[in-house]
Amino acid sequence: MLVTTFSFLWLLLGLTTVLGDCDNAVTMVRNLLDSLEKTTKTLDSCLSKTPVVFHAEMGSHRTFEKGSIWNYDRVVTNEGNAYNPSTGKFTAPTNGVYQFNWYTLSDFTLTSNAGLFVNGKLKASQASTNSAGRSHKWVTSGSGMALLLKKGDEVYIGSVYGGIAKLRGQFTAFGGVRIN
Repeated sequence: MLVTTFSFLWLLLGLTTVLGDCDNAVTMVRNLLDSLEKTTKTLDSCLSKTPVVFHAEMGSHRTFEKGSIWNYDRVVTNEGNAYNPSTGKFTAPTNGVYQFNWYTLSDFTLTSNAGLFVNGKLKASQASTNSAGRSHKWVTSGSGMALLLKKGDEVYIGSVYGGIAKLRGQFTAFGGVRIN
């Protein structure tokens, strides 16, 4: 549609040059631009009504080095397709307020430090210490955070502080939902 619109504008400008009626051509171009602006607002409104919600888990026990992005490869829900299990990143499809939650279960006697990042900047962190694992008492850590995001912002979980993160499968999860 954009290509057609620009083609139409060039045609109008060409006819204006040939016919010499600049005032009429300017009015027609302004009306066309107003129409395009209204169409863009309508499309933005439609996009903001599309549900955006995801929940993904680790498909198996995984190990990550400090600074690594954790990719949750077992996707349970991904309405709006904003979460990419290959990269582990959520990309905001529209401006809005989003709620994120993440849960971590470390391997026996280890601490795994998870950080929530937005565009590469650490926004929140948690520590999952499973020192009770030998007595068969598992402890899962969880955190949540609401964020005001812009379209295109990338949100992900990664290893922070300490060293290696050894995580226990489906008990380690990441999810989010657009609130408005």
